[in-house]
Amino acid sequence: MQKLRIPAGIGSCVICIATISFDVSIGNPFPAQPAPPAEWSLSPEPEPVFGLSEVLAAFIGTLLALLSCAGAAIAVARHLPALSRLSPLELANDPRVLLPAQLAAYALVLGILWRLFAHHMHIGFLRALAWRWPRRWLRFIFGGAVLAIAVQLAAHLLPVPPEAPIDKMLQSASDAWLMSGFGVLIAPFVEEVLFRGLLFPALARRAGALISLAVTSLLFGAVHAQQLAGSWIEVACIVFVGAALTLVRWRFHSLACSTLVHVGYNGTLFAALFVQTHGFTNFAVH
Repeated sequence: MQKLRIPAGIGSCVICIATISFDVSIGNPFPAQPAPPAEWSLSPEPEPVFGLSEVLAAFIGTLLALLSCAGAAIAVARHLPALSRLSPLELANDPRVLLPAQLAAYALVLGILWRLFAHHMHIGFLRALAWRWPRRWLRFIFGGAVLAIAVQLAAHLLPVPPEAPIDKMLQSASDAWLMSGFGVLIAPFVEEVLFRGLLFPALARRAGALISLAVTSLLFGAVHAQQLAGSWIEVACIVFVGAALTLVRWRFHSLACSTLVHVGYNGTLFAALFVQTHGFTNFAVH
């Protein structure tokens, strides 16, 4: 059976963030924001309070944090009895090591951004990223599920490699549960903050929303290329998913909307994997 591809995040929990209706950085109800225009505009609303220099710093900081936390996690894991026999490369791809390292890196980056917006720019973190919670939020999760099904159906009709590096991270039930939790609760929010919360509006202000949409989607696919062994067909599918998420962010002028679609997309993939492997118990059929 052809393997199901699970795009992991570069990765603050989505469920916790999604239920926030207060700007906790100042302790007041979420400030009112200008209503977005009825039609699509050539730049997102509201005008971002940050520029490309801050976005570049955020991306570089995220990369450095990921590398530093991964190195520290591997160093610690080599002294643990359950992991001491694994090589550094194996440890770097073990969800028990990789995911806690990513979580620590993301918490560090998000904490810095939260403080930057709240204390230096005098605007709440969520407000700065245009986090508007939609009233009919379930339809966005449903839209993500439809997107996942459509992409998977298309992928099954195209020639793809029998195995990708990310498949090696799904060898046991514990690995699958860790990947599922991270891929649904954490990765969508972090990726949306970086790509469609920061990069998309900042680049749109300089080059226009259409160019920003294209660049954001291509970069989104590029960061997942290693997990897919460079399969251009699967990377192209991820670029398409990135474009769909950016369109949602642009159309509704809300990072919350694109995050919900992302959650629905990843959640559907892991739900399909759960069914396919009989409850994460039989990976021979994966």
